[in-house]
Amino acid sequence: MDQILINVLNGVSSGLLLFMLSSGLTLIFSMMGVLNFAHASFYMLGAYFAYTVTRLVGFWPALLLAPLLVGVIGALFEKYALRRVHKFGHVPELLITFGLSFIILEMVQLVWARVPSTTACRPNWAARCSRCTAPSSRCTAAS
Repeated sequence: MDQILINVLNGVSSGLLLFMLSSGLTLIFSMMGVLNFAHASFYMLGAYFAYTVTRLVGFWPALLLAPLLVGVIGALFEKYALRRVHKFGHVPELLITFGLSFIILEMVQLVWARVPSTTACRPNWAARCSRCTAPSSRCTAAS
């Protein structure tokens, strides 16, 4: 029974993520008339920015700064690339955003590498926080 519940929750979680990405794609296409296939790549870039900023200055500043950084990059891309190809129709927009998706993917792999990384916990963090449920033995050492 537990495995069924876990599978259902995983399916709902994946479905909600796909809904969020597809509704963002639909919203951008209906408002701006642009086929932005790099939409999911911007989400990925935001996640990596949040991870990096969290390690530098903490969680709450990262929660504020990561979307702003991605928004600035998206605005610059729209201003300098999408506006130039908008007059040629949907196919060039599709091609340039599809190409941007590959560029972002490769840049992320260059900057953050392909190896998984771990996040270190503070010593005895479970003892310090009464709301934590995981024991401190599940913390991993930072590499």
